[in-house]
Amino acid sequence: MKKRRKKIHKEAKWPRVVSLEERDEVLSFWEERFGIPKETFADYLLLSTAKNYWLFVKPPELRPLQNLQVQTVGLLFTRRVSKWLKPTSTALQRFGHLATRNVVELTPSELDRLRRERRLPFEAELEEGYVVIKCEGKVWGCGLYAKGKLISYLP
Repeated sequence: MKKRRKKIHKEAKWPRVVSLEERDEVLSFWEERFGIPKETFADYLLLSTAKNYWLFVKPPELRPLQNLQVQTVGLLFTRRVSKWLKPTSTALQRFGHLATRNVVELTPSELDRLRRERRLPFEAELEEGYVVIKCEGKVWGCGLYAKGKLISYLP
């Protein structure tokens, strides 16, 4: 059986490295929302494509890589949704164990129900906005806590 390779669009190019101001905005969101210090991401470049931010381990030399045609680079970290920043579930699965704020710990039955129904009535002493969803100590991903509801953004 022949393996099919994904074609890379001929216009595919390396994402841009964000400015210091933009980096500070994105990492401040993670620090203020989840209590994850900016220093956690010191060994990573923050790259941007359209409305997405990607984390990429800092290479010794970036210039040779920038000539490559790429489909994706690094870990999809944060998205810009309208004027808001939203963490990806994948990024929360990687770094969410470090969160000290806006963490929701569910029981297995609550997690199962949330995954099936996509939203639950939920009351907690949390700021409204994106939350880290955990169950039995394991980070599952991103949710949204708003108006007494927990909304799933789990894959």
